[in-house]
Amino acid sequence: MLEVCDRPRWFGRPVLVIWAPKDRVQHPDHGWPLAALLPNARLAEIPDSYTLIMRDQPEAFASAVREFVCGITGPGPLAGTT
Repeated sequence: MLEVCDRPRWFGRPVLVIWAPKDRVQHPDHGWPLAALLPNARLAEIPDSYTLIMRDQPEAFASAVREFVCGITGPGPLAGTT
């Protein structure tokens, strides 16, 4: 179990942690510590959302993902998109 819990520290690729500050299932205060476990992580909090962020706030969720992906790949279309 300790080995599994330590694995995120070794993942060096960019990570976006999307969290709901009012979530009742995943405690709101756990988002920042989770992002801190990953050496190259960023936390995006989506207000007015709960556990199913992509359903509660689909536009905000998509925008956060798009901004993150464009930030790590640079401007322009993503591979495989039209």
